[in-house]
Amino acid sequence: MIELVNVKKVFNAGNPSEFSALNSVTLNIAENHVTVLKGPSGSGKTTLLSIVGCMSRPSAGRVKLNGREITSLPERFLTDIRRKTFGFIFQQPNLIKGISVLENVMLPAYPLGEKRAQLRAKALHGLNELNLSSKANAKVEWLSGGEAQRVSIVRALINDPGIIIADEPTAHLDTKLSYRFMEIIEKFKAEGKTVIITSHDPLVYEAAMVDRVVNLRDGRIEDMPA
Repeated sequence: MIELVNVKKVFNAGNPSEFSALNSVTLNIAENHVTVLKGPSGSGKTTLLSIVGCMSRPSAGRVKLNGREITSLPERFLTDIRRKTFGFIFQQPNLIKGISVLENVMLPAYPLGEKRAQLRAKALHGLNELNLSSKANAKVEWLSGGEAQRVSIVRALINDPGIIIADEPTAHLDTKLSYRFMEIIEKFKAEGKTVIITSHDPLVYEAAMVDRVVNLRDGRIEDMPA
């Protein structure tokens, strides 16, 4: 369970450009469910996602993960939580140029100390799942946009996270690959994972496996928290 209580996020506080991205958001995100955050550009979806995933801190309010208050934990503890708990799929792939697809996928797992042979086998299996086996040794700068996005999906899963966070994951995928991605999401749900997605794609938020759609506008939730 992820619990947010009266969460606010203000950027450039005290400056003429001060902007409130989230306004007193209270939300419970259930375990083993697929939750979609939906809303227009500027509604606060990505900001909310970054706070849920411990990538940024709220300006006010509290965040709990499985009953544990994480709002004010030191950064080293948040880093450990991010690494072991979350898998992140960003709208932009953010792959590291100059190294291979395979190395990009394996990179997040190195700090956990898994044996390289086992890690390599896991990474190759993930690439095969998204039809990327032939690209394993290619430099990432040689990939198309859709291929790069699929690599970022495999990378997000390398540590077998309990919670998958995806920011507009189908933005650079064609319809066929978008359906394939949602099949993978359905598999995660069957495995007991929690999935949180921001999306304005009907293929995502109208999917049968989605348990809840949370509508945001102007930094506020338009439906009642569950």
